[in-house]
Amino acid sequence: MKRRVRIDLAYDGAGFHGWQVQPGGLRTVQSELSRMLGRLLDRRILPTGAGRTDAGVHARGQVCHVGGLGDDEAERLMRALPGMAPDDIEIIAVRLVSPSFNSRFSAQWRRYSYRISRRRDIFRRNRQWFVPRGLDREAMDEAAAHFLGARDCASLCKTRSLRENNVCDVDLCRFDWDGDSGIFQVRSDRFLHHMVRTMVGTLVEVGRGTRSPDDVPDLLAACDRSRAGKMAPPQGLCLEEVGYPERLLDPDYDGPGVSPGPGPKEDA
Repeated sequence: MKRRVRIDLAYDGAGFHGWQVQPGGLRTVQSELSRMLGRLLDRRILPTGAGRTDAGVHARGQVCHVGGLGDDEAERLMRALPGMAPDDIEIIAVRLVSPSFNSRFSAQWRRYSYRISRRRDIFRRNRQWFVPRGLDREAMDEAAAHFLGARDCASLCKTRSLRENNVCDVDLCRFDWDGDSGIFQVRSDRFLHHMVRTMVGTLVEVGRGTRSPDDVPDLLAACDRSRAGKMAPPQGLCLEEVGYPERLLDPDYDGPGVSPGPGPKEDA
């Protein structure tokens, strides 16, 4: 029986050109993992990730999988892979899962965070968006609530990435404020390309007073990217967590592995 392994990892996105392998040999998280897996298994393996994060985006809870492994190969990965990671990647866990498990298509939800700060901090410049002007936090909280629920999010998506169905079911969307900083938390069954960064850019415009909280329902209804705000920079964004059906975490489960849903999940 061929084995499938789930790899949980975290990474500092500052040193990577995103998750996905890029032409020209640019350093990416997927290419680093592929190199490590190749050294262990003596063959080329390209792991599948739960979310294809952009250049500069971080992760505390990224998930990927590798399939088609023999028992010895799976055991070797679980034992040796964590010790092979470079300084900006942490292998949190390596475990056997169901052969039906797919890190991307089996995901039921993903949670992202985005950090903004009114205080310039050179030691956190690759972890947050420095927004020097004052922000109306109550207006931003009010606007964020309008994103909750099942909504057509075409207005929040990179135009060329739009699909026939762009509905996302958002069940968490709020700011956690602490002094000069705020962490935007958002969870959904799927995300469209650049969706979270466009949400944050729009909410910051609300906080600056250049648009109203009541603009959010109208811009969503328009399904027009030009109606939303400018996209926030990548460094404040972090993939925090990905949720899966419990049955797929059982290595002996051989039933269906893809949850019913609106279609393939995209990149935030």
